[in-house]
Order: sequence, then structure tokens, then C-alpha cells
Amino acid sequence: MTGLPRLDPIDQKPRYRLAADSIAARIRAGDYPPGSKMPADKDLVEQLRVSRTTVREAMIALELMGLVVTRYGAGAFVAPALPPEAAESATLPGFFELVEARHAFEPEIAAIAAGTLGAAQIVHLRDCIEGMCDAAAPFDLVEACDREFHLAVARATGNAFFVQVVGEFWHARQQFPEWTRLNNRQGPADIARFSRGEHEAIVAALDAGDARAARAAMRLHCRNSGQPLLERWRRLEEEGTAPDSAVADRILRQSRGPA
Repeated sequence: MTGLPRLDPIDQKPRYRLAADSIAARIRAGDYPPGSKMPADKDLVEQLRVSRTTVREAMIALELMGLVVTRYGAGAFVAPALPPEAAESATLPGFFELVEARHAFEPEIAAIAAGTLGAAQIVHLRDCIEGMCDAAAPFDLVEACDREFHLAVARATGNAFFVQVVGEFWHARQQFPEWTRLNNRQGPADIARFSRGEHEAIVAALDAGDARAARAAMRLHCRNSGQPLLERWRRLEEEGTAPDSAVADRILRQSRGPA
């Protein structure tokens, strides 16, 4: 067997990356000229034979590659000047990959942090919660308070790599503005339960030094911030349906359940 040539490993790409590669090739070939409007989602769905979810993830990847630009109210267009092909990355994470990774890591980080925070750190976490729940605060400030809360928990572990991992989660999340807006369309009831209730449960467990409770509280919070949306979206993809933004909003509300 040693004399036989080695086989190359199979490259298993998510469907949205395959779709992005196909669209990118058409853009590079000039089928979609620079500055031209991209086909509508429904047309790409029909041509590529994938769900609208996959198409939207592909379009986000193409935007990150610099091949597509989105003009609010007008749609997606091919970039006026295409970047060098070397700038296109095959390792861009998808939104759903981000959800899965966060759900796996952050509960364990919270468990490790339990009991390590001093009084000043607990006060800081509670200040972050107040910032998140300030109805008069601009969206960017709310996001900043939420980010700082999770980074502060990671810093409490004393492990710089955990801080880097959580920071990367938030950096990746900022690459998906459409999903960030979708995940933050909250009314007062959502804020009371999701922003305040779930974060306060995390702080209470951390303050008590209860690793098991901290893990469970963070797991619930991470689950409510994306996992149900991921699960429901996958079921819709398996069924061959393609939700639009209105359906996505309804899915998210149903995922969180009653306040």
C-alpha cells in the first residue's frame, strides 16, 4: 500500500460557501459586471437550487470578500472595483458556525470564572447590565455594554486565551450586521427577560461561586441568543423552505418564547 499515490482529502465546505464560490466565479468571469445590481435572492435560489438562507449567508460572505456591496433600500451590487483574488478567504466563518462555537465555549468560561470575581468586578457586570437595559441608549452603546459583560466574565478566568476567544466571537458577530439587527429587535418585555433577567442570573451564579449554575445560566443565555434560530433555520432548510426577513423575525420571537 505504501507504493500507491496518496489521495487528496475531501474538502467539505458548507453549502453557503459553495454558493459563494459559484457566485464569485460568475463575478470574476464578468457575467455580473462591476457596479451592476445582483440578481434577486429568489433568482439565485432558483439557479443554485439552495434555500434563501444559504443564499443570504453566501451574499454576506461575498460582501466580506469585497466582491459585493449592500446599499440599504436598493439591494446588493457587484463592487465597483474587484479585490485581488488572493483576498478571497475560504475560511470565513458563517453566522451559524459562530452560534455553535459560542454555545460550546462561553458556558465553560462562565463555570471557570465562578467565584473568582471580586466585589468591584460584580459591580462592573451589573453596570453593564444597566447599560444594556437603558431604553434611551443608542444601539451601539447597548452592544458595547453587552460585549463588555462577556469579556469581563472571560477576564475573570485569568486566561488570556479565553478573553481572545470571546473577543473573536464579538468581532465575528460585527461582520453580520443583518443578523445583529435581527437578534436585537427587542421590545421592553424582551429586554426585561433577555438582557436583564438572563444576565443577572449569570452574575448571581458567578457571585455565589456556583460553577454549575454559572454554566447553566450562560448556556441558557447563549441558547436564547442564537441556538433556537439555528435549529429552526436548519429544519426549514431540510424542508426546502426559504424564510424571508419577516419570517425570520417571527422565528426569533418564537424561539425566545413568552416573556
